[in-house]
Amino acid sequence: MADFTGVGADLPNGDGNLASLRGLVGRMLGHVEEQLHLVGGCIERDDPELAKQVLANDLQVDLLEERILLSTVSTLALKQPLGRELREVVGILRSATDLERVGDLSKNIAKRLLTIGPIMDQLPRPAILQLHRYVSDQLQIVGDLMAVEDPETIQGVLRTDGQIDELYNSVFGELMAVMKNDPTLVAVGIQGLFLTKNLERIGDHVTNIAENLYYI
Repeated sequence: MADFTGVGADLPNGDGNLASLRGLVGRMLGHVEEQLHLVGGCIERDDPELAKQVLANDLQVDLLEERILLSTVSTLALKQPLGRELREVVGILRSATDLERVGDLSKNIAKRLLTIGPIMDQLPRPAILQLHRYVSDQLQIVGDLMAVEDPETIQGVLRTDGQIDELYNSVFGELMAVMKNDPTLVAVGIQGLFLTKNLERIGDHVTNIAENLYYI
């Protein structure tokens, strides 16, 4: 499990070094992966403490994005990179924006899980978990691709976006059926719809990161 304590203290400042920029985005990716992992634990079992941990850790993801922006500006100003290095700087900046959004969406899911609470048992938990696991797996693959150039695997990730949409549509249909069969569950069912939409949007941002890697 990632340690979020003291994140701001040991991060490199924007010094114009492309290596430090790579390190920052790798660190950010690790934190975002951990946030999404915690969300999975919240979906699998009703654990408000895990959800609160996701909310508390979100600030660290924002801090990392700010450091990446600072380092990007320094790299462009001091090193004036060209060609592939310039593409990498731009790609990292774009990816950091997507990672920040994944962090925000994870936080939103945690908030909704706190609202849903034990009533999650009456929603299609296995289907929601399947969607979460698929999105999490894709994020992990993209993270590995940041260190290893593999255009074919990147294209494979891009092709899975449609599969995420199919899973989302399946969960959407199950949630609609739950609300139709039991009107008392409409309010919590709506929370479930927003939750699954957030997972689908995370999938979109993972696809964006893959596109950034292909651009590099």
